[in-house]
Amino acid sequence: MNTKMLDLYITHYILKPQYRRYDIEGAPYKIDTKVIILDNPSKDDTFDVEFIGKEGVIVFFEYDCGCGQTYPDDPMIGVEFNDGRVAEFWKDEILIA
Repeated sequence: MNTKMLDLYITHYILKPQYRRYDIEGAPYKIDTKVIILDNPSKDDTFDVEFIGKEGVIVFFEYDCGCGQTYPDDPMIGVEFNDGRVAEFWKDEILIA
């Protein structure tokens, strides 16, 4: 098992993410903010290109999955789209719509 697969396994099966569905002082955005997904500005290998240009609403902040987040200013940001799907992005991958 390579490092990336091990990281995904730990993230999904060992570490239990805690979705904070409320505003966090010092977070880069507020819950319920309408945002648009940018074109992978950080060149992240895990970025899902199907979301580029789509609009959604911030529904949670996540600091616990082991992806290098820092509290409170650099969480993974959960965005819900019109079709009900939710995906996580870094603050530099989204922009207020």
